[in-house]
Amino acid sequence: MASRKEQREEARREREEREQAELAKQRRKRRLWQVASTLVVAVVIIVIAIAVSSSGGNDTKVTTNETAQTNDLFTGIAQSGLTLGNQQAKVTMYEFADLQCPFCRQYTLSVFPQLVQKYVKSGKVKMVWRNLTFIGPDSVTAARAALASGEQNKLWDFADLFYKNQGTENSGYVTDQFIENLAKNVGLDPNKLKADQSAPFVEQQLGEAQQQAQQFKISSTPSFLIQIGNGKPQRLNYNNFNLSEFSGPIDAALKQAGG
Repeated sequence: MASRKEQREEARREREEREQAELAKQRRKRRLWQVASTLVVAVVIIVIAIAVSSSGGNDTKVTTNETAQTNDLFTGIAQSGLTLGNQQAKVTMYEFADLQCPFCRQYTLSVFPQLVQKYVKSGKVKMVWRNLTFIGPDSVTAARAALASGEQNKLWDFADLFYKNQGTENSGYVTDQFIENLAKNVGLDPNKLKADQSAPFVEQQLGEAQQQAQQFKISSTPSFLIQIGNGKPQRLNYNNFNLSEFSGPIDAALKQAGG
């Protein structure tokens, strides 16, 4: 049987072991907390960096290359308000878009130039812009500027350059300065553009786009309709942004139209 002294020594050793184990546990917790904190800070820094780099805002600098690409694409093509291309074209393609929509941007930077080169420049197809504002406040500001640019027959130039400089959704990047930068680079009169943003025709065009979207049950962007002559427009259904997804329906419409 252990003596009282031995019992006290055993109890002391057990207490010290428990204390050491608790200290080790606390150190592990602190290390985990420090790692987690570091990760959180890193994520926050990355998010901020992405927001700053991708947002437009007053410091947006439109590059010479972007402007040249836009100008080259539309050179020699007639524009009249919302319409791009030959007014007498037998086939019309309606585009429903939100300038903040990243998928609209993807379409515009990939398939759209090919369609312009193949069908619009040849006079076979004309395109009509339908501006929707699904995403939020910056969408409305952008839409007003785009529609106002149509008064100077530069809507498609403005929209194209806007997509090249599209920022983070509803971050407030669609400022007067942002719009002015785009306007100057596509040859618009910035003062007239600003005045026209609140003109009655802008309200009318926004309303007409919304009505047509409701009529054809369009609830996402970009969406498209194809019209042969004065016939009823039909939905152009696509799965991805490949030229064939669009050229197939357009070629079929042209064949039907005899074009």
